[in-house]
Amino acid sequence: MSPDIRVDGGLWLEVSGRGVAGGLRSPGTRGGWNYLLGLPAVVLLVLLMTPMAWTLVLALSAPWGVGNFVDILTDPDALRSIWHSVLWVVIGAVLLVAGYAIAVLSRVVSTLWRVLLYLMILPFGVSAMVSGAVFRMIFDPNRERGTASALVGGITWLGPDLIWWVLGSAFAWSWLGFVVVLFRAGLDANTGLGRRFGKLRLPRVGPVSAIVVLTVLVAAIRVFDLVLIAAPASISDDVDVIGLLWWRMTTGSTETGGPAALAVLLFAVVGALSLFGTRWVGRGTQPVAVPMPEPVSPRTRWWSRGIGVLVCLMWTLPLVVLVGTALHTPAAAGTGGWWRLDGFGFASFASVADTWLWPALTRSLSIAVPATVLVVACAVPAAYLLTWRLPHRTAGALTVLLGVLAVAPVQMYAGPLSNLLAGTPALISLVHAAAGLPFATLVLRAAFAAAPRTVTDTRPALDAVWRRGRYRPALVAVSVLEFVLVWNDFIVGFLIGGPADSPLALLLWGEARQFATSAGTVAAGAVLSALIPVVLLLGTWRTVVAGLTGRTVG
Repeated sequence: MSPDIRVDGGLWLEVSGRGVAGGLRSPGTRGGWNYLLGLPAVVLLVLLMTPMAWTLVLALSAPWGVGNFVDILTDPDALRSIWHSVLWVVIGAVLLVAGYAIAVLSRVVSTLWRVLLYLMILPFGVSAMVSGAVFRMIFDPNRERGTASALVGGITWLGPDLIWWVLGSAFAWSWLGFVVVLFRAGLDANTGLGRRFGKLRLPRVGPVSAIVVLTVLVAAIRVFDLVLIAAPASISDDVDVIGLLWWRMTTGSTETGGPAALAVLLFAVVGALSLFGTRWVGRGTQPVAVPMPEPVSPRTRWWSRGIGVLVCLMWTLPLVVLVGTALHTPAAAGTGGWWRLDGFGFASFASVADTWLWPALTRSLSIAVPATVLVVACAVPAAYLLTWRLPHRTAGALTVLLGVLAVAPVQMYAGPLSNLLAGTPALISLVHAAAGLPFATLVLRAAFAAAPRTVTDTRPALDAVWRRGRYRPALVAVSVLEFVLVWNDFIVGFLIGGPADSPLALLLWGEARQFATSAGTVAAGAVLSALIPVVLLLGTWRTVVAGLTGRTVG
């Protein structure tokens, strides 16, 4: 028999004295070689933490050590950007609540849900730069071009009063599908379980909620390129965030202490969010049985379907606007809306293909593929150690460290690295791998621990993690997410490497700076740059969801 032991967080550990034959070594034995498995991950983490430590030194370089922080916290521009970043956290929290509600609702519209799933996950495959460009097209103040302006005239969508609605909509379009799909998978895996909040009982999402909450809240507070492209320069002060202020401070002067202090403050905020988010959603409360809901009445099913259809239409519109704009000549797209038939053709695609498309695609592949391979190769043995080999306290402490490093903003390591790595794709891939390793390791550890196992292989050997099908979804999930995130990256290449090291996103931004005249080429470039990650996501999404939730693919 294998006794069960209750630990913090509502988890159960099964203690087994039974070894497993085969593999690299019997799990019942121990040795120093185990720790060598984590050496590649340690090397990457040192690459990440060394410039972060240097940024901290610069931030503390003022007299008494806190002078730079005092300057930042008494600067009106910095305080405004900090407040705006906090507002983005609120937007992320609202998005999480909406995603949970839609996920619960989707359980009573199973037929429509299959359509809704693929429609909502499509935007997750496009970059934030593309999302910002699409919503700027939709809310263009010119009624001849902007869809919203043509439908509702007299409203200045891109002005200081309504710009936050535009930015929030673009962020929701990108992330809500990710939230809904993973919450729905968590609900399906925890059928019949719920949590009590006073008299209210809500269906339980399960451990995947930690991944969703952490990812969305950190994405919200680290928002950069979405604001950069969607908000006109005339109202930049009204939507300024910490990351953008840091960029302007570093490009506008040679002073290093102030930007470093701002980066440390941003890191402190996202680190606190990481600790709070993971502890809060993972805090153990005894699950209570919730009776299966009664079959919904025809009336309830009708309005549920109505909401589902509405969500489908809302998620389809930006795609229609993007493709419709791309299917017009540059001149026609710059003067008229996507709905007009005059100027219809493939001239915008041809213009992009004749200039920067193919070199940019090649460059992006040369960065994304090595980064993905390196992350998977280092994260698997690291997660294996955390899950099955290291003592519980050691593994817990390292997990907390990885959780903090996983949310480290680029600004924490961009300054020291920017002068060393520009123009070198291999080194930029290394930075991407170092930045992506903590999150990938956490995802793999959670998936390994949650994957179904028999009594005889509760602690498999390392080679079994690669060979056995039950762990394969987690490997696919990490690989796909890392590739998509690096492919769509703007900020790492922008702040560290320069234009050559984030070609697709940066070239789109360059085109978009003259938005009125370059809408056609921006849309065409956005469509072409999104094809590879979107097709990859659609082809693997069931496996990705299974990997993130620790399930097998049926």
